[in-house]
Amino acid sequence: MSTKTPACGWDQAVLRCGRCGTEHTATTEDAYLKAVGVHGDAHAVWDRLNATERSGFASILRTILAAPELAAELLALADRQPAGGEGR
Repeated sequence: MSTKTPACGWDQAVLRCGRCGTEHTATTEDAYLKAVGVHGDAHAVWDRLNATERSGFASILRTILAAPELAAELLALADRQPAGGEGR
């Protein structure tokens, strides 16, 4: 009679946020921990913005995330601008 025990390991886990209701499924422990951290950071940033800033920020993110090349160019521009951002 064999008494093989099932292998212990990670199958998947679901992050369910009690604040916003989002759900993320992760298939590794590292991915789950990263999702928890990133989601918590997103809440921290969002909480610091007022309603007008939230609307503008969301609009900008939608534009940039739809065009990764644009994001890369904007970051390159930001890196070349003086600290005051007034260079042309």
